[in-house]
Amino acid sequence: MNDGQYNEQYNEFYNKMNNHQNTEQNLGPIHEDLKRLVGHFTTWQNFEWKAKRSNKTTLHLVCWMDNYTWKLRAIGRDEWMYFQVTSFVNEHTCSLEEIHCRHRQASVVIIGEVVAPRLQQHDGRLMHPKDIIVDMKSMHDIQILYSKAHQALHCVLSLTYGTHEESLQLLSSFGYVFEQQNPGIITDLQCDEDGKFLYFFMSLDASLREFQRCMRPVIAVDSTHLKGRFGGTIFVVTAQDGNEHVYPIAFGYGDSEKNLSWK
Repeated sequence: MNDGQYNEQYNEFYNKMNNHQNTEQNLGPIHEDLKRLVGHFTTWQNFEWKAKRSNKTTLHLVCWMDNYTWKLRAIGRDEWMYFQVTSFVNEHTCSLEEIHCRHRQASVVIIGEVVAPRLQQHDGRLMHPKDIIVDMKSMHDIQILYSKAHQALHCVLSLTYGTHEESLQLLSSFGYVFEQQNPGIITDLQCDEDGKFLYFFMSLDASLREFQRCMRPVIAVDSTHLKGRFGGTIFVVTAQDGNEHVYPIAFGYGDSEKNLSWK
């Protein structure tokens, strides 16, 4: 894997550090973002650093092994909103035997950002924690625990598809656009007194017409329980035609199987 496979902002930033000059133009991002970028760099290089000093005005990072040369020093500028890299020695002399296999800078967020582009390479297959473990081992020779890979998977999915909160915020707009583009469709979104999401219902016009025209007058309701952060239950209403084929009529989401959900 080479630098070209990383985001251009990382390449540009590290080119500045490698050719660094003590000038006002040689600025890095804010404190936490600078540490995150260095974390990406050292994850790719497969070595670790420790902070000798890390506060709002100074960032001093050195190789985690004593008596080695790699170091980075930066000071806060512009009312501490940006950091200027004043010293960067990009010479790393740790032997492979001294590299910590689990890598303290390979955080859940950094692993998620590294692995996220590979989600598209799974050809529609679901990504699992074991896939992340294999990817980090093959790409960076870093062995991570299953628990960290499981957390990183949630980060990968959020980076790729958005967070649960973002998806819920789009439901109202989704229902409106769906009704405008599909005449006859029925959608319903209900929230509590504080505006928090409760229920969502959707039924296609074609489903309703076919149910009235040729379905048996008996419906069945099935559900599946979600195991994500917010839980809840997805409902589906089905019927049978004359050939005993199952025909979906409506879909919904609720918190649990209870009277309010059925309504």
